[in-house]
Amino acid sequence: MTIDVLAEDLQPGDLLELSTEFGTQILRLTAVERRTHGIKFMGRNHHGTLYSSGMKYGQPARCVRQ
Repeated sequence: MTIDVLAEDLQPGDLLELSTEFGTQILRLTAVERRTHGIKFMGRNHHGTLYSSGMKYGQPARCVRQ
């Protein structure tokens, strides 16, 4: 099941659905850093590939809940 949460509610360990140039990836977040204008996060997909991106505060993030 996927739910929308605010970017500032993301925590390490969350499963984030992220659209990339390679399609949709499900990332297990390993780090979430709060900055002045938004958050920066890093996570790995099920193949172990590391992704890093960011979101503005108040932006919806799609999380997978098990």
